[in-house]
Amino acid sequence: DIAADETIIQAAWRNGLTWPTICGGAGTCKTCVFLTLDGAEHLLPPEPWEASGLRSIAASLPVNGQGWRLACQAKVLGDIRLRKSGVRRKVDGR
Repeated sequence: DIAADETIIQAAWRNGLTWPTICGGAGTCKTCVFLTLDGAEHLLPPEPWEASGLRSIAASLPVNGQGWRLACQAKVLGDIRLRKSGVRRKVDGR
């Protein structure tokens, strides 16, 4: 579940998942980038800050950045399916 006005990374943390990040969700490291597999129409359009960050890393992403979003910035309106390596359930509060 994801609350209104909550980012994907905030929802992951609230639901007991770790999500790879260096900047703690501030949008500066781009480590939280994920690939949208299905439901892209349920993602709100990227804000200028996120769009700029995605442009800066697009060349290093498969398919030249198409379908990629930052979990610390992306907000959803419905169901999506995504791919992100390194996401794990927290163990013993860590």
